[in-house]
Amino acid sequence: MEDHFSELIIPRKKRGSDTLIKALLIAATVVAAFFGLLVSPIFLIALVALGVADYFLFPRFNVEYEYSYVNGEIDVAAVYSKQSRKELASITLENVECIAPAGSHRLDGFGSTFKTIDYSSGDPDAKPYVLVKGGTENCRYLLQLDDNMIEDLRWRLPGKVFRD
Repeated sequence: MEDHFSELIIPRKKRGSDTLIKALLIAATVVAAFFGLLVSPIFLIALVALGVADYFLFPRFNVEYEYSYVNGEIDVAAVYSKQSRKELASITLENVECIAPAGSHRLDGFGSTFKTIDYSSGDPDAKPYVLVKGGTENCRYLLQLDDNMIEDLRWRLPGKVFRD
């Protein structure tokens, strides 16, 4: 049997909330430094805590999703600032009911009872594919798949992958 392997890295688009949180963290750190130096040294403890929070939180705002497809299983991982990697999901294709572009009429039957998990870029111009997994999970995964991975999935699930 022929092995199928595909890998894809999708950078997540920067969100407005990310910029707002970064600005608030920086402002809080500057205020703590100001009060720590001029008002009371007790604010230096807050400065150290905010500095540690900045150090650990700032890399989380630069995210890339990595999809790996190997013979019936899609692994999704988040890569933070191109330094650390966290496994997010491992999707086996056994209970997949449909794979189609977002907004396709083929997804109409999978409504509000399905939990939606977004691992796409968040770019409104790039239309993600929706992978609907039934069985005990009842999940809709939003993935930014390329043509190569779609073809591999069509080979594995011939009647369930649609391009519309």
